Amino acid sequence: MATSGNLVQERENIASYRGVYVSMDELVALKGAGLELDLRGKKKAMAAMAGMHRSSFRGRGIDFDEVRIYQPGDDVRNIDWRVTARTGRTHTKLFREERERPVYLVVDQRQPMFFGSQNAFKSVVAARVAASFAWATRSHGDRIGGFLFTDNDVQEVRPKEGKRGIQNFFRMLVQYNQSLDGKSKPHRSSRQSFINALQGLNHVVRPGSLVVIISDFLDYDDITHQHMSLLCGHNDVIAIQIFDPMEKHLPAAGVYGFTDGQRNVRLNTAPHKLRKDYALRFVERQITLKDQLTRVSVPLIEISTADSVTERLRATLGLRAAPGVRT
Repeated sequence: MATSGNLVQERENIASYRGVYVSMDELVALKGAGLELDLRGKKKAMAAMAGMHRSSFRGRGIDFDEVRIYQPGDDVRNIDWRVTARTGRTHTKLFREERERPVYLVVDQRQPMFFGSQNAFKSVVAARVAASFAWATRSHGDRIGGFLFTDNDVQEVRPKEGKRGIQNFFRMLVQYNQSLDGKSKPHRSSRQSFINALQGLNHVVRPGSLVVIISDFLDYDDITHQHMSLLCGHNDVIAIQIFDPMEKHLPAAGVYGFTDGQRNVRLNTAPHKLRKDYALRFVERQITLKDQLTRVSVPLIEISTADSVTERLRATLGLRAAPGVRT
């Protein structure tokens, strides 16, 4: 699949691959979900997330505007002590809100994301989540940009406003998503592409931006966490983890065949100890991930491939969806 100018040349019969690949039409249709997100951060959703300490959501950046005489009700934290000392009268600083706030979406489209046992592959769910945020961003008048990464490639999408920003981001997202192939073997250094995406983001992101990282976070480690910590210093960051129910629990007892495109294996899921250990490993990984992210005040939203993206985002971030919309 390739792109030509502003057009996307998609896979043939793409409609028959719903859940396996995402299409441009599907991403465009998510506009009708009517999802709304308060990018100024005045909602209480951040504090309601499981495992998240209460913290202020920065929202849009603010610029210093002027100094005036202090008035009852002004925030004492904004008192300008230098001007106060010089004039002998208490003065306070006034700020004005920036007119727009860049929103950066970091979307994982590596080979391990090309998996799913219910409704859709993780890579497709990640694309739907990204598109939902993109439409919410556009409705708020903000610029949309980000980084897309595969096993061995990282692509920056510069923030742009309006229809042009949406189209530019969606073109790259569809291209990366439809390039995934079950016959391809995961690249050994695919973890490095995640690190490279965070490094690239740290070099270009403006302080006060909103960053949404969408991945399965299976290889999130201390090095990745260091880059995440730097990113959180001057920005609001949300981590959205995509997982499949089969990664949480083994399927019902039986003998199953699995393939990664290169090898075929058969697994007997009947032994109780195997099932228990498998479920325990998932829980342990989640506890570690949540602990790491909580230390840098990053909320973690978990979305299963069995979930409705619109309903899950509405429940966790205060997003509102149009009646009857379920994706």
